[in-house]
Amino acid sequence: MRISATGSEPHARGFTLLEVLVVVAIAGVMVVLAAVNLFPSNEEVAQRESGLLALAIEGARDDAWFGGRPIAVSLEESRLRRWRLRNDNTWEADPMRDQAIGGDLRVTGLFIEGHPLPADSRLVFLPDGFGVAFRIALDVRGLGRAVEGDAAGAVRVMK
Repeated sequence: MRISATGSEPHARGFTLLEVLVVVAIAGVMVVLAAVNLFPSNEEVAQRESGLLALAIEGARDDAWFGGRPIAVSLEESRLRRWRLRNDNTWEADPMRDQAIGGDLRVTGLFIEGHPLPADSRLVFLPDGFGVAFRIALDVRGLGRAVEGDAAGAVRVMK
């Protein structure tokens, strides 16, 4: 035990109430910031999931363009399934290129040139880069989105 110069007992060391409150406030702000980033809003999830689907479709389109062979995609059982045209003009599934579709995303319709088709129909991309206009209607956590493509090959996400 140390004795101070005055000979009295030393003061106990500790944190003041103000210091404790500041630390708790800082921790609270950090928790709030983490929660915002860990739990995205429905709008953010809808944009991300529909964007990922659009990227996968663009990838199939690019493979047709640069590979010189028709490529098709279909949306079935929470998967984007890729198809390639064989030499005998039959379609063969390419399971190595399949992609999972987010659990929050549901296909509600497929339209080619404005005409409705069954949701599991194949969307074909030709190597010449020209195609048909398509629209894939989506529901993501109750929010409507669509992936659209035009005859020139552009693919985009629409609200």
